[in-house]
This record gives sequence, structure tokens and C-alpha cells, in this order.
Amino acid sequence: AMTARNSPILSMVVCFYMTVSVGTTLMNKMSFSGRKFPFPFFVTCFQMAVALFWLYALTLLQRHGPRSLNVLLNLEDIPKLEWKVKNVLSAAGVAAAFTAMLASGNLCLMFVQVSFYQAAKSQHILCILLLSYFLRKEVQPWPVVVSCIGVTVGFVINAVAEADIVITKLGEDLTTLIYGCLAGFVSSFFVALYPMLLHSSILKGKNNWQISINVNAMSLAWYMPLILYEILVGGLLSSPFLLDIEFWLFNFATASVGFVLNVAAMLQVKFTSPLTHMVVGSVKGAVTSVIGVLFYGNRMDGMSCIGLSV
Repeated sequence: AMTARNSPILSMVVCFYMTVSVGTTLMNKMSFSGRKFPFPFFVTCFQMAVALFWLYALTLLQRHGPRSLNVLLNLEDIPKLEWKVKNVLSAAGVAAAFTAMLASGNLCLMFVQVSFYQAAKSQHILCILLLSYFLRKEVQPWPVVVSCIGVTVGFVINAVAEADIVITKLGEDLTTLIYGCLAGFVSSFFVALYPMLLHSSILKGKNNWQISINVNAMSLAWYMPLILYEILVGGLLSSPFLLDIEFWLFNFATASVGFVLNVAAMLQVKFTSPLTHMVVGSVKGAVTSVIGVLFYGNRMDGMSCIGLSV
């Protein structure tokens, strides 16, 4: 039970996670703006390289940093972090799911409004039910199934409302929205699959930081065909932003905030519970949608609000 003495710490940890999480989504939206730099795979690959930079900094911190900081970041009681090719190759399957999850999620964010982004990626619960049944032969209890149906109904309501907004208020066709919904569903599938594969890695005795090193490094290799596609088909090399230092400094900051989000999530689970982490994530989605309306001028109507609430 949460006591009066530690409740301020819990509040600070939750607020820290909320702030970093919302900030990461909004900064990513700016990075993946199709009108500015329509190459989300290359940007994601760059951000992954930045994550590896910070992971290497953690490796140095574990070996030479103060003990108090190592304890806070869960570096004290784990084996020394390693950068070995065999470890990276062993994460090929997890990294493939991670790559697909990020790539499709960023595509979704590029195609849809911030206010609709959370709804477009909301089908991970449905995907978890399906994957659990077909891969593990697990049948979920009826409250979970009912919750899944509720989320799916909410998504349908929100999607119909978003289609009406795109046509009547934004004066656009539905092509971009359809692409965004498809990317959102693919992202939901891999959001569900990734932790299943990740869980097997944890069961093999690997710690979270070592898994992050292996997965991020291997994901860079998986991204190469996508980068090649953006070069050959999308004309990446002819973009004027490719040599824009200010643009890449912003993406470095975005990737750094995304890395801090991993730390914030770890701290939140450490000081609260996985259930609290999920609840805060749901609240974060609602906050992100509201910010999308207030600061990005995203359009929402009554039906959109009903769908988001469901």
C-alpha cells in the first residue's frame, strides 16, 4: 500500500513519465511531418542510433559511475553490459518485431492527426487475444474479451467520426486516413507480439538494458532495406533537409527524450506497479488527444469524443 511518506515520490515518478511520454509523441509528430521530411524510416533509424549512443553511455556509467546512480537505473545488480556480435544476432526475432512496431507506428503518426493517433493504434488488446489463442492456446476470461470489444467499438466510432472530419471539415480524401488506420493496425499487431518475444528473452536471464542493446543494434540491420526503399523510390538523397543541422539536432533531442522515456517507464514500474503503468498509459493517450486539439488545431466532434472515451 502506498504510504504518506512515499506518495510524493510516486507522484513525481508518474508526472515525470506522463510529461516525457506526451513530449515524445508530440516531438515525433513534428519529426515525421510528411510536408517537411517524408522519410520516417530514415528518421527512426537515426533515432535508434542515438539510443545506442546513450546505451553505450550507460555501459560506461556502469563501469565507472557512482554506485547510487547505478542502483537507481538497475545497473548495480546485473552483469556487465556487453557489445558482442553474437548477442546482437541472437535478438534477430525480437528486433524484427521491434522494427515493424516502430516503423508502422511512425507511419501511422505521419498519416493521422495527433488526436486520432491513440485510437488508430488501439487494437493491440484484440491482437493480444488473438496471438495468445493461436500461439499459446490461451483462452482469456470474459471480462478481458468484453474490454476488447469495447475498445474495438470505440475505435470504429472514432474512425467513422475522423472520416467525416477529413471529408467535411478538412476537405481531403480518405486515402491518408486509410493508410494511417492500416499502419495503426499493423503497429497494434506488433505491439502485441513484441512483448511476447521480449518475455522469452527475459526468461533466458537477459536484463532489460542488455536486451535494449541487442535489439536496437539488430534493428539497425533490419532497417537497411527500408532505408534503401526511401533512397531508391522516395528520393531521400535529394531532400534539402538531409544536410539541415537544425533539423537533425531536433531529431537528436527527440531520440534522447525517447530514451529518457524508457528510463521513466522503468522507474514507474519500479516504484508503482505494472497495472499503474498501464492506467497511466491510458491517461497519457487522452492527454495527447486533448493537446492535439488545443495546440495542433486537430478537429474532433462529439462522436470522436465518444469513441475516444469508449
